[in-house]
Amino acid sequence: MIEFLETEGLVTRDKRGEIDVPDWVALLRRWSDDYGFVRNSNVTRWIAVRGLANLLSRVAESSVQYAVTGTLAAENWAPYAPARSAMIYVAHADHAAEQWNLREADAGANVMLAEPESDIVFARAKATRANVAIAAPSQVVVDLMTGPGRSPSEAEELIEWMVRNESSWRR
Repeated sequence: MIEFLETEGLVTRDKRGEIDVPDWVALLRRWSDDYGFVRNSNVTRWIAVRGLANLLSRVAESSVQYAVTGTLAAENWAPYAPARSAMIYVAHADHAAEQWNLREADAGANVMLAEPESDIVFARAKATRANVAIAAPSQVVVDLMTGPGRSPSEAEELIEWMVRNESSWRR
């Protein structure tokens, strides 16, 4: 992977072999060419009957492995518009849906549960003040870049926040 990124001009190595990312925004944009929340996960659709605020309360209190992404995560750094739906990575969608009292949906879903190809989305998650695990800002940006509707605009807002606040999220 690193060799590929080097050929793309997205990373460099110093004499000791340490990797540097001179333009992380370009790296995120390139990542979004090959990765997508829906493309790279097994996604199921659900309805949180009592709304997203109630869902987040249930999520925060559960023992389910998860990481919130998309608009609900981005609003922790760069609020754009009220969230109308939830995008959540989970290890096991059916188990999470049962624990969170979600109903299966053929239409009108306001929750997408995604079983990711890689568990890195969980390893890099951080808890909010409300004890909700959210994916890393870089993951959230890429998920928004490849999302529907206003998601790409939300990604741009989050990127602007990330540029202004790089020292607070990039370590």
